[in-house]
Amino acid sequence: MPAREIDWLELWRELATQFDRAARSGPARRYESHLRQKGWQRPDRLLDFILQNTGSQDTAIDVGAGGGRWAIPIARIASGVTAVEPSPSMVEMLRENIAAARLSNVHIIQAAWESASVEPHDVVVSAHAIYVSPDFAAIIRKMERRARKRCYLALRLPLYNGIIGELCLAIRGHRHDSPNAIIAYNALYSMGIYTNVLMEEGVYRWTDSSFEDAFARARRHLHLGSSTAHDALVRDTLARRLTCADGIYTWPDGMLSALLWWNPSPDK
Repeated sequence: MPAREIDWLELWRELATQFDRAARSGPARRYESHLRQKGWQRPDRLLDFILQNTGSQDTAIDVGAGGGRWAIPIARIASGVTAVEPSPSMVEMLRENIAAARLSNVHIIQAAWESASVEPHDVVVSAHAIYVSPDFAAIIRKMERRARKRCYLALRLPLYNGIIGELCLAIRGHRHDSPNAIIAYNALYSMGIYTNVLMEEGVYRWTDSSFEDAFARARRHLHLGSSTAHDALVRDTLARRLTCADGIYTWPDGMLSALLWWNPSPDK
């Protein structure tokens, strides 16, 4: 029987919907927020690349700006930034951070990207902001319509030898527990968009202080809910693959991001 080709847009939709349901219960929302706000004090190769390629006359849109992790540094270089952010609490944090940075060239639109009314800018960026948005194609097409020069999309990149990937493959038939850069790259390709990729340097490995904490983390990422059908498989896999030293369990999985960037097609 011939192999069935993966529909990457549909896989994104399925996982984003699943991720959104999990996010409403708390832990995934905190995880997403951590991704969007992490690294304020450490070097960021992906952001640096954007800053190096942004001119003083350029304008930028930050899709899902959060607290301004990218919007504020870009605003220090660019002519102006429009920050699109749906969360009231994030908008409040963003306003505080803009004031602290003494910037007057950041315009905030409190809305979801899909419904936001915004004029074209030179650059459109989005960093760890679209994991719960099911219609990947609509988001990307709108980014392209609003970008005169370039689009940037930063997403988490699961590691090739991760435990979660192994378990997802065994349980779901694919290696993905949530939307990520691999799915996005292939979805963009299926849309006729040939994107460049810049990798973050360094991996921040997950750690847990007990085996049960690691087990709970795995169940959370696998979205197992109340089902215990796969618990034995999860425990056996963790026992085989986690390393433990001084009471700390270290995963081969970890935090890594990739930046997908491309110049929008003139006939978009």
